[in-house]
Amino acid sequence: MLSSLLLVRRPRPRWPSRLLAVILTLLPAVAPCTLKAQTAAPPEISSRDVEPTFKLQTERNLVMVRVVVRDAKGAIVDRLRQEDFQLFDHGKLQTILHFSLEKPALNATQPLPRKPAEKGAAAEPAGAGETALPASVPHRFLALYFDDVNTPFESMARARDAADRFLTSSVQPGDRVALYTASGQMQWDFTDNLAQIHQALLDLRPRPVIVGLDQTCDAMPPYQAYLIIDRRDDAAMAEATEETLNCHFNGDVHFLRTAQGKVQSHAAESLAHSETQTTAALRGIESVVRRMTSLPGQRIMVIVSEGFLTESFLSELGQIADRALRGGVILNAVDARGLYAKTPITDASQGHIAATNSATFLGQKVQMLEESAIRQAYGMQSLAFDTGGIFFSNSNDLEAGFHKAGALPEAFYVLAFSPQNLKLDGAFHPIQVKLVAARGLSVQARRGYYAPMKPNDPTVQEKEEIQEAVYSQDETHDLPVDVHTQFFMKSESDARVAVQTSIDVRQLHLHKEGDRNLDNLTFVTVVFDQDGHVVSGQQRSVELRLRDRSLETFLQSGITIKTLFDVKPGTYLVREIVRDSESGQISGLNRTVEIPY
Repeated sequence: MLSSLLLVRRPRPRWPSRLLAVILTLLPAVAPCTLKAQTAAPPEISSRDVEPTFKLQTERNLVMVRVVVRDAKGAIVDRLRQEDFQLFDHGKLQTILHFSLEKPALNATQPLPRKPAEKGAAAEPAGAGETALPASVPHRFLALYFDDVNTPFESMARARDAADRFLTSSVQPGDRVALYTASGQMQWDFTDNLAQIHQALLDLRPRPVIVGLDQTCDAMPPYQAYLIIDRRDDAAMAEATEETLNCHFNGDVHFLRTAQGKVQSHAAESLAHSETQTTAALRGIESVVRRMTSLPGQRIMVIVSEGFLTESFLSELGQIADRALRGGVILNAVDARGLYAKTPITDASQGHIAATNSATFLGQKVQMLEESAIRQAYGMQSLAFDTGGIFFSNSNDLEAGFHKAGALPEAFYVLAFSPQNLKLDGAFHPIQVKLVAARGLSVQARRGYYAPMKPNDPTVQEKEEIQEAVYSQDETHDLPVDVHTQFFMKSESDARVAVQTSIDVRQLHLHKEGDRNLDNLTFVTVVFDQDGHVVSGQQRSVELRLRDRSLETFLQSGITIKTLFDVKPGTYLVREIVRDSESGQISGLNRTVEIPY
C-alpha cells in the first residue's frame, strides 16, 4: 500500500468510522495450538480484538505521484514502462520504488473475480457463497461538489442545468452519485436515485459566508488585496489609491493620505472576506475527499466553482491532493464562469469599473483583473492537475465539461519514491517527472509535496496501510490468502454471512527468536452495501509464537479464521484484508454475497 507525505498543520474534523471491533473465533484448525493454563510458557498463537481506529492524518516517507501521459493529439498513452520515467525531487534524480499502470475505465466494466471451487470440495449449504459481481453493485462513485459560497446564481444555474443533463444521459446502473456543497446545505449522499439528485440540483442557491461586501466604483479584486496586504506591492497600492481618490475625493491629491488609509482598510476587508470564502470551499472539498476514501470502487469528484483565491492556502491544497492520492480519489474541476472576457474592466455587475483617467493606471487595472481571474482558478486547476484529473475552463459548453470531468480516466501511471535525508521542516519540495525519450509526449503530474513536521509513527503507519487496503477495490495477492463466503437465513428477514479466511503459513516470513518462530497477522473483514456504505467490520490480530514442532503442523494445515455478520437480504461486497507484520505485505480480496429477499 502506498501513501504520500502529508503536512498536518491543524486538527481537521474526522468522518466517523462505522467499523466496530467484535469478537472473532478461531476455527478448530487453530485452536489445538493454543497452550493450556498448566504451562508457564507463553501461548504459541493468540488472537485479540483490535480497535480499528484508522488514522487518515499520518506522515509517510513515501511520496506517491500519479502521472498521465498524452500524445500530440491529446490521446492517453498506456504503453510505457518504469524505465521510461525519471523522477526528480528538488532537481535530484530519485529511485522509483513502485511503478504501476492503472486502467480504471477498463476495470470498472469487469466483474470482481471469483475463485473457482476446488475439485472434490464439499457442497456448500443452502444460501450459496460468493458470486460474480452483479450489475447493481457500484463500480463508480461520482461526487458533484458545488461551491455555492463563491459562485453567483447565474453561473450556478447554468452549471447545475448542465450537470443535470449530463447525469440523465451518462449515469449507468453501476454508478452512485452524490451532491455536496461548500455551505454544507442541500446535500445528498451517494445514491442511484437520480430524481433525488435532480431535485437537490434545482434547490441550489448561492450561500456566501459573508454578504454585503462593498461593490462601489473602487471595488478591489481579491488578488489585488492580497498583493497590497501580504506582498506590499507598490504598483497594486498605487493603482488602488488612484481609484479611491477619483471615486471618493474627486481626484483631489490633498486627500492622498486619507485615500491610502482607506485603501489599506478596504484591502484588509476584501482579503479577509476572500480567505473566509476560500476556507469554506477547501474545507468542503477535504470533507468530501475524506468521505470518498471510505468507498469501494472508482472515485471521482467534480468541483464546480467560479474559483477562489488560494495564494495563502498552498499547503492546504497540497494536503488535499495528498489525501486524494492516498485514497484513490480523482479530482476534476469545471470552471462555472464558462467563457469569460479577458478584460472584464467594464463589468458593472461586478463593480469592476476603473475609476481613473490615467492610461498607466488603466492598463494596470486591466492586468490586475486578468491576473485575478487566473489566480481564482488556480486552486481548482492545481487539485485536478496534481491528482491526475482534468480542469475544464473557458468554455460555455459546460455539459461537455461534465462529460469529460465525470468520466473514468482511461489510464494513468502510479510512481512512488522515498526522499533521502528528508528534513522534517514542512518545506515545499518541487517534483518533476520526465520521460527518457519524450517522442512528442506530454506529462501531467503533481508539482510537489510538503515535508512532514514530525517523524513517522510505525503503528499509525500500519493502521493507515490497512485503511487504504480496506477501501480499495483492487485485489492484491502479496500473501497466500483464500476467502470463502456463505450465507444462512435466520428468518424471512434476517440472514447471517460467514466469511472464512485461510492463509498458507509456508510463505510467511517468520522471525526466529530463541525456540520460537514469531509473526503477527492482522485480519480485517468489512461488509459494504450496494451504495458503498460500511455495514459492519471486524478486525483481529493473531500473534504467532510457534515452536518448531507446532510450526510443522501449521505448515501443513495453515491458519483459518471465521467471521460472522448479521445482515438483511440484499447484495453485499465483502472485502478481506490480511497483513503480515514481518514482511509488511498485504493481501486484499473481494467477494460478493447476494441474499435474495
